[in-house]
Amino acid sequence: YNRGVNLENLERYEEAIASYDKALEFQPDYYLAWYNRGVNLENLERYEEAIASYDKALEFQPDYYLAWYNRGVNLGNLGRYEEAIASYDKAVAIKPDKDEAWYNRGIALGNLGRYEEEIASFDKAVAIKPDKDEAWYNRGIALGNLGRYEEAIASYDKAIEIKPDNDSAWYNRGTVLDELGRYEDAIASYDKAIEIKPDDHEVWYSRGIALFYLGRYEDAIASYDKAIEIKPDNDSAWYNRGIALFYLGRYEDAIASFDKAIEIKPDFHQAWIGRGSAAGNSRSCDTFLSFMSNIARQNTHLNQRGYEGELAIYEEGLKHCPQETHPEGWGLLHKAIGNAHYDQGVGKANYREYWHQAAAEYHQALITLTKEAFPELHLELLQDLIRVLLGLDKNEEAKQWRREGLQVFAQLLNSPDKSSFQKRRLESEFSGFSQMRVDVLIEDDDFIPALETAERNKNFCLTWILDNQQQHILSPSYSEIQKLINPHPAKNTAIIYWHLSPFALTTFIIKPGASQPTVLPTQKPDNLEGWIKNWDKQYANYRKGNDEPVEEENNWRNNLPNLLEELAKILDIASIINAIDLTPQPPSLLGNGEKDSPLLVGEGLGERSKSKIQNFILVPHRDLHRLPLHALFPDNFTITYLPSAQIGLSLAELSRRQSNTNSPTKLLSVEHPNSTDSEDKPFPQLFNAEIESATITRMFPNHQRLADNHVTQENLESALKSGHDIFHFTGHGTYNFHNPQASALALSGEDRLTLTDILQLPLSNYRLVSLSACETAVTGNQTITTEYVGLVSAFLFQGVSNVVSTLWTVTDDASSLVMIYFYWQLSKGRTPQIALAKATKWLRNLTDRKLERIYRLIEPKLSPNDKSIHSLYRFIKHLEQPRISEMNEDKKKEKRFENPYYWASFIITG
Repeated sequence: YNRGVNLENLERYEEAIASYDKALEFQPDYYLAWYNRGVNLENLERYEEAIASYDKALEFQPDYYLAWYNRGVNLGNLGRYEEAIASYDKAVAIKPDKDEAWYNRGIALGNLGRYEEEIASFDKAVAIKPDKDEAWYNRGIALGNLGRYEEAIASYDKAIEIKPDNDSAWYNRGTVLDELGRYEDAIASYDKAIEIKPDDHEVWYSRGIALFYLGRYEDAIASYDKAIEIKPDNDSAWYNRGIALFYLGRYEDAIASFDKAIEIKPDFHQAWIGRGSAAGNSRSCDTFLSFMSNIARQNTHLNQRGYEGELAIYEEGLKHCPQETHPEGWGLLHKAIGNAHYDQGVGKANYREYWHQAAAEYHQALITLTKEAFPELHLELLQDLIRVLLGLDKNEEAKQWRREGLQVFAQLLNSPDKSSFQKRRLESEFSGFSQMRVDVLIEDDDFIPALETAERNKNFCLTWILDNQQQHILSPSYSEIQKLINPHPAKNTAIIYWHLSPFALTTFIIKPGASQPTVLPTQKPDNLEGWIKNWDKQYANYRKGNDEPVEEENNWRNNLPNLLEELAKILDIASIINAIDLTPQPPSLLGNGEKDSPLLVGEGLGERSKSKIQNFILVPHRDLHRLPLHALFPDNFTITYLPSAQIGLSLAELSRRQSNTNSPTKLLSVEHPNSTDSEDKPFPQLFNAEIESATITRMFPNHQRLADNHVTQENLESALKSGHDIFHFTGHGTYNFHNPQASALALSGEDRLTLTDILQLPLSNYRLVSLSACETAVTGNQTITTEYVGLVSAFLFQGVSNVVSTLWTVTDDASSLVMIYFYWQLSKGRTPQIALAKATKWLRNLTDRKLERIYRLIEPKLSPNDKSIHSLYRFIKHLEQPRISEMNEDKKKEKRFENPYYWASFIITG
């Protein structure tokens, strides 16, 4: 026996076993020889024989806990986890303070997916040995698997505290922060892991994903490049690199990256889908990149672009992803073909031809993307299928699939295997089915539950983005919603509340004292979808400076009046006005309104202006948040927006408290920061911002000004905490669709005040925030599928009573004029809503003659030492030639800002 021990110490395991065998010849019941024999067999990875040897030891010494423990280790090595757990249980029953047994028991439970028990086992291990970093680390993994991400981070932090160079803990900590949407923190954690282990390609890859979700696409690509440098065959890195290039609009580079992924993994269906989408968006093939790609050289038909090129790529992908061996990829490629057909048909006169093809492809995809095999992909597919069936007037078939989808959705939400966090994520990802519940209730004439469900969905999404730690979601009942309009002085107010599901557009109208909401007939969203697609295309070209005179009908700015008239018809604004004016309230659904209604965009209604309703609260949904809905109504209504009724109720309560204080107004004016973008390029200069700021601050003796390079994040946050009640910002803003928390106001240099930062600030004392001259409401052309959450929502969530923002960037002279007039009206005691309505109406009617007078009036009020005086002279100099003073009388009467482009961008929310 002792000879065997020494041979074992020399790692001569075969000889050690032979020596133990000799000992056992003389004394067969010598349990220690059997145990040590098992240890040596284990060292040789002969696990079955080792277990047999431990069994012999236990036959002669049943309470030998080490034999039970080692037996469990070997059973775990063989993947026999249930038996391993039973063996560990024996060990800890004999020796309860055996921390290794509790730890390995936890590992076995984790392999069985029994995460709650796994955590309990690790808790036992760290209670015995608090500095056991492996237990804290694996405990973090288990908590992450349960969606208990905050606890997981705390567990990783303990592991790191004990072993600061645990790169795996830093890496996993980053992945959990990713799950929480805390991408900046995740990147910091990945950077720590890289400091310890610079050649870990997985960390560089995950870091790239976090950067992507922050909208830092160039940085993401650089991170993917590092991952690829370390592991050139990292197909996922090549794929995600392609996605980042796609979002930069570099479609040909994206295709080249997808091709690299496909070369490594020809059956990589996501890469085929990504390549097809990029080709569909690309205008022409890059011959050099195509020549450099093995995929493109071998398959020249894949060099097509546009709709035809997209289809060719998906068909090629199907050759590598057969139905029998790749059910998921085969189904998703058919779904992608269906989407291509559907998109091609949107807005086309012969749309049905394309949509029939789309429906056929979706049915093909259903063969493999079944509710049993791929429940979540099945739901995604059903949303697309139902949409096209409704578009083809196949309503009954659409309703059948809707019923199935709602059943599958309910089963997922009620699954006992999913944590509350995971269920919230499911509800967010499949918001379309939550929205469909509203459609079903409308069809059953259950209007109050339908409105309450729509409102609950809104508040779920707002809470998810703005405070995902808040488990309890506040959402009002219909009677509570009515409190927004019933009490004096708001009794002359009505709420227009839109709900847009993937398959229906519904308008709720809530009037004072009404026992239930009025509901306009639901309509299919096809026309709205086509209109938005056209709006996005024209607006994208306008922002890039691609408007061409030869395509005057597609020039977004010049075409804006026509676009808004079309939108007014699609949303049936005439019927909304009729519904509000009708007395008494009609039962159930209203008709489509008067066919010969005289309503035109921006016009008054004549006799209808005598309606008792003078104020509208607009509650948009999804893409409607991006549009100037107020411009569709007659200008004798005062209009404000709300993200949800619940936010309105919360703000009303805060406003009541603020009205009890008579403290003087204190203005914080933040003026034209010298901002740069992620590529260190300066944002466009706002020439009139200096005039605007100088004029407005003179209306408020109690003010603080921050300007130029002084607008750092630190200075701004300090100023915002300094007891002001109006915050006026003149500068630029950004919106991040992938990660709304990263939406930001651009400050000096590359400093940003992000949505996340705003949510950390005490702002409930602010009566007004004005975000002037920047696209702070929303930009981009991505479709909003759930609910828009941006900077405005963040300020309101923090208790700001009213927020003025802009839907698109207007000329800075128009913006400055509106803001100056707005604050002048405010200083005369107008409410912010009335002040903005008067300011935009005034701008629309402003002639060059009046404009000249205004600037001549402003000029003497400015100090000769104030640099804003120079901006004023510069502006006057750049007025249309000939100079105003030299214009003829007819020219001076022209309304410079009559186009809705100038005035419809300004909205007030609160």
